[in-house]
Amino acid sequence: WVVLQKKTDIVLAIRGLNLAKEGGYAVLLDNKLGQTKLDGGYVHNGSLKAARWVFNAECEFLRGLVDRNPNYTLTFAGHSLGAGVVALLVLIVVQNLDKLGNIERNKIRCFAIAPTKCMSLNLAVRYEWIVNGCERKGKTEEKEKAMVLP
Repeated sequence: WVVLQKKTDIVLAIRGLNLAKEGGYAVLLDNKLGQTKLDGGYVHNGSLKAARWVFNAECEFLRGLVDRNPNYTLTFAGHSLGAGVVALLVLIVVQNLDKLGNIERNKIRCFAIAPTKCMSLNLAVRYEWIVNGCERKGKTEEKEKAMVLP
């Protein structure tokens, strides 16, 4: 996390897959395809576990930052595996705004750069207002399919 005072932004960023650490592989391989539900859709099981872990670990600290900086935007950013995790993390955040000091929904945003496939199409469409995903090469069809599970 970082607080950008000139930009009035609180940023929580999660890096992509580290090939030297087996923890990243554990997240990727923990996928009960079509079995893990969230908010009426399906999500990648390992990424959801990671997102819940981050939420539980950082929620209190983020709430303190939000309480001290009520006009700041809360931004979640990630790349690759981290992008899939922040995309699901922001879904959890939106469902638990009270745990973050009742921050306004319009002050939360997410940037998922080259995300892993982490959610079903109905969730991607439902949360497109908050999750901004982009794929390398920038092709429209790739951008639309970036986060969607097969």
